[in-house]
Amino acid sequence: MDGFFWGRTFNAPRTGALLRGGYIRRVMRQIRRLWPYLVGVVIVAAGVPYGVISFRVAQTVTQVERLPLDPPASAIAATHEDVTFNSRDGIVLKGWWFEVPGADRAVVLVHGRGRNRVNSDFMEAGIAKLLLVHGYSVLLFDLRGHGESGGTRYTLGIEEPRDILAAIDLAATKADIERRRVAIIGESLGGGSAIMTVKADPSIGPVVTDSAFADANTVVSESATKYTNLPPWFTPGIVLMSRLFLGLDISQVTPSKVVAAYPERAFLFIQCTDDTTVPLHHGLDLKAASRNPRTELWVVQGCEHVKAFATHPDEWAQHVLNFLERELGTDKPSSAPAGILATSRRGG
Repeated sequence: MDGFFWGRTFNAPRTGALLRGGYIRRVMRQIRRLWPYLVGVVIVAAGVPYGVISFRVAQTVTQVERLPLDPPASAIAATHEDVTFNSRDGIVLKGWWFEVPGADRAVVLVHGRGRNRVNSDFMEAGIAKLLLVHGYSVLLFDLRGHGESGGTRYTLGIEEPRDILAAIDLAATKADIERRRVAIIGESLGGGSAIMTVKADPSIGPVVTDSAFADANTVVSESATKYTNLPPWFTPGIVLMSRLFLGLDISQVTPSKVVAAYPERAFLFIQCTDDTTVPLHHGLDLKAASRNPRTELWVVQGCEHVKAFATHPDEWAQHVLNFLERELGTDKPSSAPAGILATSRRGG
């Protein structure tokens, strides 16, 4: 009896440990079996709000506030024509046409994201006045989703080339000149879109860009937080939602590859050193992509995004006019008189 009692007393802790060990092993086996499901639950719990936020931001960030047309057309020239025309995909576009009678050349100015034909730090009004003085007819117009034009959103250079091609068609018709004698000057989004227009139609005239991006994915990854106010790890989700639900695949938008694909074309790239929206390397990348010896890169010291003209107007005029005159084969003067740009510093 005593031996039996002590035997039970002596073995009880061991039996309990074995029971506990077996229980723990069973629990661990259950956890291992359920682990993929638990991970899935965590991913779904985190992924759903991430996806919803990314989708909502993708919807809103591709739409911009419509700014007023300021300054008015009368600040550029005494007379102009209000024009309405259709993009290549039917979207209604609005603009102003300024004609130099008898001119054999014209320029289409293409604004940037969130701006319009005349309201921008790029100062389209001052640039248009400069071009008119030097014998270029000028078309200012609003890209889709901006100003008075139709459309609900911008596409970072996916669809904008259709707008630019329609603008070139209109300018060539109005001026009664060949389309190759219509140059494009684009800022930021308008610059990247102008380069992508070369891919859509390599026969278009000379292209000048100011603060253009070399690759859409890269510039979005660099500057998205500036517009979304979200941490950078949301950017891939926003890009994915834009592709899946809005049909905007920005991986298609690679201006540097377009430049490389057309070595017969010369470009003029203008880039500010202090640009925090489209960093300097984009201008360097675009220049490096060109194998044409006539391609130029003007790096402008001490200015922010699209402000080369505002800060260095006479140098800007000289670079741009020289390039256009050379590429269009004209015999006009090779530089602008100093001070010719003493115009309104607003909106253009």
